[in-house]
Amino acid sequence: MAGRIPQSFIDELLTRVDVVDVVDSRVKLKKTGKNYSACCPFHNENTPSFTVSPDKQFYYCFGCGASGTALRFVMEFDGLSFPDAVEKLASQASMTVPREAASQREIQQEQEHKSLFTRMEASSRFFEQQLREHEQRHRAVDYLKGRGLSGKAAKFFGIGYAPPGWDNLQESLGSDKQIIRELVTSGMLIEKEDGRTYDRFRDRIMFPIRDARGRYIAFGGRVLGDEKPKYLNSPETPIFQKNRELYGLYEARKIRQKLTRFVIVEGYMDVVALAEFGIHYAVATLGTATSEHHLRRLFKIVPEVIFCFDGDDAGRTAAARAMETALPVLSDGVQARFLFLPDGEDPDTLVRKEGRDGFEKRLNESLHLPEFLFEQLKQQVDFDTLDGKARLDKMAAPLIGKLPKGTLRSLMEKRLDDMIGTRSSAMAAVNEDTPPEPPELDDGVSMPDIITEPVPQSHAPEVEDPLATMVHRALTSLVRFPALAQSLTLPESEPETEYERLLFEVLRRLHQSPQQESIGLLIQWIGSPYEPELKALADNPESDQIRPAAADVRVVLERIAARKEDRVLEQLEARLHNGEKLDKDERAKLTELKRQRHQRNRKRTGIYQR
Repeated sequence: MAGRIPQSFIDELLTRVDVVDVVDSRVKLKKTGKNYSACCPFHNENTPSFTVSPDKQFYYCFGCGASGTALRFVMEFDGLSFPDAVEKLASQASMTVPREAASQREIQQEQEHKSLFTRMEASSRFFEQQLREHEQRHRAVDYLKGRGLSGKAAKFFGIGYAPPGWDNLQESLGSDKQIIRELVTSGMLIEKEDGRTYDRFRDRIMFPIRDARGRYIAFGGRVLGDEKPKYLNSPETPIFQKNRELYGLYEARKIRQKLTRFVIVEGYMDVVALAEFGIHYAVATLGTATSEHHLRRLFKIVPEVIFCFDGDDAGRTAAARAMETALPVLSDGVQARFLFLPDGEDPDTLVRKEGRDGFEKRLNESLHLPEFLFEQLKQQVDFDTLDGKARLDKMAAPLIGKLPKGTLRSLMEKRLDDMIGTRSSAMAAVNEDTPPEPPELDDGVSMPDIITEPVPQSHAPEVEDPLATMVHRALTSLVRFPALAQSLTLPESEPETEYERLLFEVLRRLHQSPQQESIGLLIQWIGSPYEPELKALADNPESDQIRPAAADVRVVLERIAARKEDRVLEQLEARLHNGEKLDKDERAKLTELKRQRHQRNRKRTGIYQR
């Protein structure tokens, strides 16, 4: 059993390798100013939105949000586990990976568990075989087809069938007492008081549950009709703890895709149905509420988790509980959102009605946790009265106090002040009583930070170019008044500077998930390398001098879109200046381009000076 890799070695490794060299050896990079760019290797795109910073030693994609260090890139691009990626990078840097020695207890536990994993894998093969060969297999096959599942999906998820009868699995696998004992320990057989045993799962569709290494650790069984219980899960065993595992997580990571978010649904069929429609990032809890451990595990993989609930009162009550569970783990860089489904719908039925695009549109428009928190509390008070605002203060402060200290907590404290119209006395009391935050519990996964340094804050573009100044002010307007985005259209031209790219991406995200206030926009960017810059724009007192209007931002976007024509005009004017003759078409083109430039300059007069 290999020991853990020391964190000190990981830190040293990241100082030895250059993220530009690592990325460029796999994706051809182009120098763009101080940084390098390319089309993102993690999603399909026609124009480059993927940037690599040699100064900060990270990569970031404006399109899909992929970001990280050289180590993260190797894991995602090469499809390697964390230890394998460390080994690969260390080899390239001529370094030897040290290992911490495993304890005797860990070695013994590994040996004991090995036989249980063997029994669980054999059980899965048995169930899959029964789905293909049992005389009553048509009942299970018809059920799956009736739910819209393809044979390809059933195979990918390892779905099987436990036939009717009390001892089918036992007769197939239980050749001696030791194996039967292991099947009882792993939860596949139930032992009666008189010592006799029988199959736990009978006449059910079987969904295997696998751990992060793909080992079979448990099963969920669903009835074919309306019998109760509808779902039956494996009991907890030495290799399976319900509040630590998620159905579909292994399968989501198995597919070669850049994971940027997970959606948590209720049932196995929801996970499989969403995958059928190309949504390969759904997971389900195993008969328990989402736990802090679940969320910490997911947030080590992606920066965003979306909870999916029914839209009725019961669903919103469950969402409120999930919100309280999520608050302590929402460190800067991650976010939680809430999607409430229409009455009578679940993810399985809804994705079949609306398709992938329709369902993902709902995900993109789902409520951010801060929005849900304040919305849910406002419904419990008479917010139009002073005592209602005071009560809201008392209710919100303890919840906000559960957040780790950082940008999100500061933003929500500011939002609470704005809502009640004064400084929150309840929040001040909570902050006084807040003890130092305990260190995060080690769950055996060692990972470096995705981004080691933030982009330095600045309040103005480095180059004093008129268009650059306009872009900076347009970006400031959108950050402070994000509702402007709904009347603006992204130009088809390609951004040429970092500020232009940021302006485009802010606008694109606001189209996907409209926001009315700065806090909603800033939450979208928490954890990205541009979070400090955007927060500085929102908080900069000088921004108060800008009186934003959608028309002014639109002029800036039109200027960027017209840049190609401006360069053609410059080339024609330069040829005239050098004494070259233009043909009839070129002269007409020159005249038209001059007219267009004149119109643009007229629009530009007085921008942001009103």
